[in-house]
Amino acid sequence: MESHTVLVGCSASDTVTELNFHSVRLSREDLAATRLMKPFWTSTGLCPPEPRNASGAFLLSKDSLTNLELIGSLPNRGISYVRIHWLLELLEVSEERNQFKYNFTTLDLLLDHMHNIGLYPGFELMGLPKGFSALSCTESFWTDLVQQLVERYTDRYGVKYVAEWRYETWNEPDIRSYNLLNFTVNDYLSYIFAVRKGLNVMNQRFNGVKFGNVSTERMQFPLYGPAGLFKSLEHHPFCWSALEVCNSNSTLSCPFDTITYHRKGDGRWASEVLDGGRLLLEDVLKRFPNLKRLMFANDEADPIASWSTGRSFQADVRYAAMLFSIVTQHWSAIANGDDFGQRLLFLSHDNAFLSYYPYVFEQRTLFARFQMNLTNPPHVQFVIKPVFSALGMLANLAPLAGPTHYLKGNVSYLASVDEHMTYLCLVASRSNDSFPLWEKRSHLNVSIPTDMLVGKRLSYVIEAIQDGRNDPFRLWQLQGKPPFPTIEQFAAMREVQLPSVLGGGCHIRDTGPVSNIKLSLNLLAPWIVSVRVCSEDYGLPGQVKEVRVRMVYRDDVLIHWKLSAHGIQDHRCVQTYEVWFKPSRTTAVATGAAKRRCKWCMINHAKHTPFMFYQYANYTCSGVVGYYKVRAIDLFGRKGPFSTPVRYNDNGFFFVGSSKEEHVH
Repeated sequence: MESHTVLVGCSASDTVTELNFHSVRLSREDLAATRLMKPFWTSTGLCPPEPRNASGAFLLSKDSLTNLELIGSLPNRGISYVRIHWLLELLEVSEERNQFKYNFTTLDLLLDHMHNIGLYPGFELMGLPKGFSALSCTESFWTDLVQQLVERYTDRYGVKYVAEWRYETWNEPDIRSYNLLNFTVNDYLSYIFAVRKGLNVMNQRFNGVKFGNVSTERMQFPLYGPAGLFKSLEHHPFCWSALEVCNSNSTLSCPFDTITYHRKGDGRWASEVLDGGRLLLEDVLKRFPNLKRLMFANDEADPIASWSTGRSFQADVRYAAMLFSIVTQHWSAIANGDDFGQRLLFLSHDNAFLSYYPYVFEQRTLFARFQMNLTNPPHVQFVIKPVFSALGMLANLAPLAGPTHYLKGNVSYLASVDEHMTYLCLVASRSNDSFPLWEKRSHLNVSIPTDMLVGKRLSYVIEAIQDGRNDPFRLWQLQGKPPFPTIEQFAAMREVQLPSVLGGGCHIRDTGPVSNIKLSLNLLAPWIVSVRVCSEDYGLPGQVKEVRVRMVYRDDVLIHWKLSAHGIQDHRCVQTYEVWFKPSRTTAVATGAAKRRCKWCMINHAKHTPFMFYQYANYTCSGVVGYYKVRAIDLFGRKGPFSTPVRYNDNGFFFVGSSKEEHVH
């Protein structure tokens, strides 16, 4: 039997007694057990800080907009929804001649940004618009508001985009600090039915209407709720009353299309989230058996409550591995088809907050935010945390997946393939959840038959995040936890902020009926590993588009982009992106060296760039002013077309432009 073996990370000093051995051997039988996997974990969330009436200023701050743009940079819509509290605080309302008039200007700015970067809002109908009075709090107000929102944004962005939004009722209405309107149970029920009525009106308006190529014959704007904690009936009467109404056989029916609930863990084990959801669903269906017809979703599925409390496990690979386990454990329930799994629609993780010193890494966030208040002007720097990389690795799972497998030693894995059998992705993890692993070294053997995919040649790449190696938090600790890191310290943290490519890069090999890809990986736990295998029959990379260059500080920019779909296939075989820069001629001195600087150069050479952003700092005389373009490279080294060059100037603006630049091969 022919095999191709890659050894990664092994050293002569390793002995059998020092290693935990784990083996993953895929077979065609594994593919026979696959089922459709819709990415159910691609939602995040946040709550603007107090004061509540400053929510608009916070959400439109440069920090928040940068945070959202980074969130939108994962491949294959790795995060597609951002669930935000207090969105209605961004509106202004007045009443003239018994009609409500709205000023959408502030909300428009936020939603325009989300639309431009490809994110959907989890739109909580929560908050008090400026000018709102208790006298306005009527059923007609809520019905009218919902109609106005849907009408405005379908006109602005198109019905196809807005139909994907998740409209949700008031978050955790039983919590006193959230119940600003002093709802009674009857008030609350009137509110949710008024919201439902508004959405029904818009459903009827769009039913059977055609917008271009978009058919709306069955157009629906679903309503999610009640977004509740579902603790005791005595202290949480609103959410339980809503379920009681949904369970009744009255003509009112149920206002919700999906029941949303919140179940977090206690900060110890990832399984606490799934266990809590199971217990709640059992309780709900026992009390209200007619709710079996509805789907359920946990839209605050975090390991522990209180995002701002600093916890060391939230800073490093442990949180990444816990989120991975929460997702794969819920997938196991879905794949097994038990009562809970059949009714689970999605999960959302509340980790889109902005961290602050001294817990820049240790709060429950996707990024570490450094507020550089000593510069002139002050600015902000973001560093990627391992949990964001974990979501990026999960984003490369294919649409057809097998069940989650569990091995001894806290190892789990699952394999996925595309419907054309041209792509396979295996993800695996080892962790002890929020607790440290005292025996960190582990050895993972992976065997993948090459005839599992079609095509004459395959290429594969191994990516991993490991304890201490893809860990900017540990490096920051070694630096002395500086509140204002230097340029060199930021550069060092960014060297370890993303997944590493193991085994020297991509490996290309011929297929055969009796051949295998064999991997021998020596890893430091906790770890997450991804193995992507692509057939040469997989489509070529598409063209990069919509390159955006954002000023971070003087000679420091963030470059973002999108990748065009190539035919009907996605971007899972993209290995990395090349980012090219050409200084403006006006920034160069007229010397021979300056002329050389005017040529295109790749600015991320030897830097793995798996996500759709790159931060570029250049403090030499050539600076960052000039032209930028990006292209995708797949696992075979095949290059997609360059994006249209964009020009960036030192005022923080950029525009699309061509300057008859040299061709780059």
